[in-house]
Amino acid sequence: MKPIIFLLTVSYAVVTYLLVFVFGADERIHQLAEQTQRRLTALHSAEPEADRIKKCEIILSDEGFLRHRRTYATGKQEYYSLNLSRLRSVDYYGTIKAGSLTLHTQEDDVIVQTYNDRSGNVDSMSVRFDLSLRIVEPEDISALERDLIELKRLVSK
Repeated sequence: MKPIIFLLTVSYAVVTYLLVFVFGADERIHQLAEQTQRRLTALHSAEPEADRIKKCEIILSDEGFLRHRRTYATGKQEYYSLNLSRLRSVDYYGTIKAGSLTLHTQEDDVIVQTYNDRSGNVDSMSVRFDLSLRIVEPEDISALERDLIELKRLVSK
């Protein structure tokens, strides 16, 4: 079981040092998850629905869970979640300007939920996780694929 650290007002350098010290063996997972989340967040594009989206979150945890939540101006929320240990392949469909990163899973391993939807809330499973990206270089896609596969390997141990 991992210890929980509560530090509210500490500089980033100290927090990083403490996390590395306390979690030791999980240092590589933590650093890779943090790096991959930063890259996904930087490349993510909410378009073409950008004017209707109020908030968008991408979270990649040390346990290998990738979560994406979109909140629309109407209050509707879409939530997607998958554990990278169930990742089968990574594909990118699009151009350098814009496209879609698609993560394929082994079975129906992606949780799909909607809340506050006028047509009714949805709770289902899917075999793929799509994330729209913008201004993507081939090196970005290669790095994302490499990092996601490595995270899968590390969290599957």
